[in-house]
Amino acid sequence: MSLLVTSLPFVPALARLAIIPLALLFSGSCSLALELNQCVSAEDCGAASQCIDGLCKENDVVRVTNHIVEDTVWRADTVYMLTDIVMVVAPATLTIEPGTQILAERNAGLVSLNGAKLIADGRRDAPIVFTSAKPPGQRLAGDWAGLALVGRAPTNRTPFNLRIQSDQDTSVGGTDETWDCGTLRYVRVEFGGAEVNGNKALNGITLAGCGSDTTVEYVQTHLSDDDGIAIFGGSVDLRYAVSTRAQDDGIDIDTGWRGTAQFLAIQQDINSHEAIEIENLSEAPDALPQTDARIFNYTVLGFDRRGDRQRGIYFKLGGQGLLSHGIVIGQDASGLHIEGPHAIDHAQQGRLLVENTLFFNQGEDGESYFEADQAGENPSLGDYSMFQDPSTHNRFGLDPGFSSPYNLSNPSWVPLSEHTTDRDLERPPEGFDPTAVYLGAFSPSASPWTEGWTSYPLN
Repeated sequence: MSLLVTSLPFVPALARLAIIPLALLFSGSCSLALELNQCVSAEDCGAASQCIDGLCKENDVVRVTNHIVEDTVWRADTVYMLTDIVMVVAPATLTIEPGTQILAERNAGLVSLNGAKLIADGRRDAPIVFTSAKPPGQRLAGDWAGLALVGRAPTNRTPFNLRIQSDQDTSVGGTDETWDCGTLRYVRVEFGGAEVNGNKALNGITLAGCGSDTTVEYVQTHLSDDDGIAIFGGSVDLRYAVSTRAQDDGIDIDTGWRGTAQFLAIQQDINSHEAIEIENLSEAPDALPQTDARIFNYTVLGFDRRGDRQRGIYFKLGGQGLLSHGIVIGQDASGLHIEGPHAIDHAQQGRLLVENTLFFNQGEDGESYFEADQAGENPSLGDYSMFQDPSTHNRFGLDPGFSSPYNLSNPSWVPLSEHTTDRDLERPPEGFDPTAVYLGAFSPSASPWTEGWTSYPLN
């Protein structure tokens, strides 16, 4: 479908927005567990309601049908319904207030194009939520397309365009390393990842060509039918990010990303593939600029070895980088997999490093942390002995002590074992939080930073 840009103002011209009584969309939208529409939090209310002073209050619903071509604010007292791919067109900025809810119909999504900006700055007690327009109990992965931010930071693919039919400029990338795509803070994106025009064009959250001035922290994607978070090139940094039950990869990095990430929490279900996938460029694995991931403090919860060739960390097609201070458990295939001559060469030359990481409960026997089939591809990689050398400080077969790591509706993120702390563990380097001297994304001595704003609905 060709997407057309309207030259008419989007806000405050409410005559162009259809306001629908909520009773027609969500009957009985507040929790039946509480009488008289009482609530403790927004989770006790339906998708189009808020919890205000202990009561579920319904919001007006505004159907968004036009692209956003001028500076616009979406208010928390209104629910916005995406009916198609809605684009924020340069030089417009879309600002979304804390606590705002955005519903999306099939194949709908929100894309902030190259040169535009999205400011979605929520709070712990008032996250911004993008979710399916279907009522709770009927929602599934792939109910809608997803959320994307596009910028002008360098990538290694030329030309590079989003796979979305549009008369707008869907190009990705440029020459500005610091390009600011906007802010995502305390944002949840649920049930996305649907095909658009026959293509898997968007993920839960897509960051394409976003530079170092972009802020992405305290974000969660849940039940995306593609990747949870996908990063294409650029140098955007990622902090306090949660990807739960992505049906492909939890976090997918490629096309020349050169940013940093710290505090990543990834939960896989039976359909998930890789938790963290790092590649350079499929058609040219040595293309410049090369993907060079720097990731500290990550927790990866597999599905108790019940997946289908599920992996924890996966380098391929020229991917390289440093991963440290991690916990990876529960994959049926392997905790670490390296594929292809370019990635293997990076490992041999010391450009692909996995250090200070605890691997537990992997492979058919629960003790197979690597995939030995790669030994035939390059004998010098052998049995991954370089990752078992004492100098890496990797740990194998030690239970990190999660109370319920495979609980899909209430995962336990904080490890209880002394194996995740070590007096000899080095501090993360400059550019990272140096106080995170522990394995995994969560301090064993503090409440998890996921409290108060994340959610794990089954449907």
